[in-house]
Amino acid sequence: MINWLFQFWIEADWSIALVMSVAVNIAVFVSTAFILDVGIGKLVTKYQWGSYIDERELKSEQKKMEFKFGITACIIFAACSLITRELFDLVWPSSFLSLISQIIIFVLFYETYSYFVHRLLHTKPFLKVHGVHHRSVRVTPWSAYSVHPVEALFIGMSAPVFMSLFSLSLGVALVLHVLGMMFTILLHSNFRLSMSNSILNQVGNYPAYHSSHHILGKVNFGFVNSFWDRCFKTRAKVS
Repeated sequence: MINWLFQFWIEADWSIALVMSVAVNIAVFVSTAFILDVGIGKLVTKYQWGSYIDERELKSEQKKMEFKFGITACIIFAACSLITRELFDLVWPSSFLSLISQIIIFVLFYETYSYFVHRLLHTKPFLKVHGVHHRSVRVTPWSAYSVHPVEALFIGMSAPVFMSLFSLSLGVALVLHVLGMMFTILLHSNFRLSMSNSILNQVGNYPAYHSSHHILGKVNFGFVNSFWDRCFKTRAKVS
């Protein structure tokens, strides 16, 4: 079924393919943000299993603004995905080794790409563009893709840029994109879990790391790890 859908999407007219891509992006964004937003609210208020990292009040109609920009970003991501139809070589990797190598190379590429794009967005020419995202000082799961269309284009072009340089199967590109969206939404969850579990605590460090970026500004630009932040001394310790 999945292979049939991929083949249909590849061969479909661009308008049909765009609608399909928009539907997938919006479904991932809305469902993940909604589940985290509601779930975290219950964990904090009802079960007291954690707390908000930043406890300030949200701005007036903040989530409405975030939703609007998030949907726009999803449409731009979908448009960028059409470029991957022209660049891919296989739907799925030809071997397990190829799968692992594609994942590793893309993760390394994206960590580098996202860091330096993020740094670029904090330079004077792009301050108004990135300022849209930083309207959310106290972040919510909906803040993840509350970005200016130009910033959304930078994000959406990561896979096409990678595929113009390296081999990336279409199926792997989709899975990594979906996981990347979900992880980005987690980064903006503004939630600290109160549990003495090393694995859960490590996961919980990610939202705290990124919340510090929204609170302090030009620190903690990294996506998955702090490698480039350490290299360029832009890392701020998370309390």
